[in-house]
Amino acid sequence: MDRRTFVKSGAAAIGVVTVPQRAFAQAAALDKIRFGYSITQSGPLGPGAESTSVSQYKLWQKRVNDAGGITLKKYNKKVPIEFVSYDDQGKPDELLKLTERLIQQDKVDMILGPYATHMNLASAPIINKYEYPVIMTTATTAKTYDLGPKWPYAFWNISQPKESTEPLAQALAALKKDGKIKGRIAAVHVALEYGVEMHAAFLEAAKKEGLEVVFSKSYPLGSADLQPLIREAMAANPDAFVALSYPPDTFMLTEQSQIVGFNPQFMYVAIGGVFPTYKAKFGDKVNGIVVYGGFDPGVAGFADYNKAHIAMFNRPTEAGAVNVYSALEVVQQAIEQVGEIDRKKIRDAIASGTFKTLWGDLKYVDQRNANPWAVGQWQNGEIVGLYPANKTGAKPLLFPKPSWS
Repeated sequence: MDRRTFVKSGAAAIGVVTVPQRAFAQAAALDKIRFGYSITQSGPLGPGAESTSVSQYKLWQKRVNDAGGITLKKYNKKVPIEFVSYDDQGKPDELLKLTERLIQQDKVDMILGPYATHMNLASAPIINKYEYPVIMTTATTAKTYDLGPKWPYAFWNISQPKESTEPLAQALAALKKDGKIKGRIAAVHVALEYGVEMHAAFLEAAKKEGLEVVFSKSYPLGSADLQPLIREAMAANPDAFVALSYPPDTFMLTEQSQIVGFNPQFMYVAIGGVFPTYKAKFGDKVNGIVVYGGFDPGVAGFADYNKAHIAMFNRPTEAGAVNVYSALEVVQQAIEQVGEIDRKKIRDAIASGTFKTLWGDLKYVDQRNANPWAVGQWQNGEIVGLYPANKTGAKPLLFPKPSWS
C-alpha cells in the first residue's frame, strides 16, 4: 500500500483528511518554507496567468528572500521561501491531480492559488479537504456568497460579481440621470464561468438602475474574429459597451472596435484591460476605457515595489498583479503573526486580521475581501481606481471616452 492509498484509507475510517505537519516543526530541521502551486502556464490563459499571478509569486519570493526570509518567531529566525510548481494547462482535472501531488508527494508547507475563476472553484474543495489556507486572487463568482463560509480555508480576494457590476451600472445610471447618455447598453461576455456570472450580475444591476440593455450576447473563449459580434452591438446604437472579457478577447475587442469604427462614449473591458501590454499596444487610445479592478499608486511602499517589478520583468505592474501581491503580503503577515507553519492557526489569523498591503488595508468577512477595488479607468496613460468611490485614492470618472482618432 503506497502513502497516497494509506492516507485516503485512513481518512475514510475517521471521516477527516489531515496531512501531518512536516518534521521541520523542530527548530533544527527548519531551513525553508516550501510553497507549491499549480497554475496555467500554457494555452490561451497562460500569458494572463504569467502577468497577473506567476510574476508576482516570483517577485515576492525574490524580495522576501533578499530580505532574509519569513520571520518565524517560535524559532527566532528567518527562513527563505522555496517554490514547487506545475503547469495545469488550464484543465481543472489536471489542477486537481497536481494539487494532490503537491500535498501528498511534494509535501509542501503552503499552497498558492491557481489562475481563473473556474480553476479557483475547482481548487477550493481540495485545499479545504487538506486544510491548506489559500487566498484565491483571480476568481469572481456568485458561488462565494453561499459556498464561501462552507470553505473556511479558501479566501476570495477580488471583487465578486455583485460588487463588480453594481457600481458600473450605478455610474451609467448617473450619466443617464444627468442627460449625458440615453442609457442604452450593449453587453457581451466570454462563455466561461467568469463571463457568464459577471454578465448575469450586470444585467440584474442594469435593470435595477433603469438602464436599457439593447444587445446581449456571448462568444466562445479562443474566438479568432469578433468583428461580426462588434458590428451587431454597434447596430443596436448603444451609448455604452460593456465587455465581460478575458485577456485575449479584451485585446481583440478593443482592436477590432477601432477597425470597424465602433466608438461608444463609455467602454468597459474586463480581464486584461489593466495589463501594461494593453497600454503598450493601444497607446493613448486606452484613455477613458473603464476596466475591471484598480489600485491606488499612492499607497505606502508602492514605488519601491514597482521599481523592483520593472527591474525584474522590464515592465510596470498592473492592478491584477497588485491584488495578487497583496494576498502574498497577507499570507506572510499571517505566518509571521503565528510564528510557525501551523496551517489552522494561519487560517484563523487570515480570517480575523486586518492587513496593510499594496492594495490597501485588507480584511476578510465570510471569507471574502470586505472592500476590494471593483472598477478602474485609464486616465492620462495610467490605471486609477474609481469604485468603491469611498476607497482611499479613488478618482472621479472621466467621461466621455476620447475618440479613437
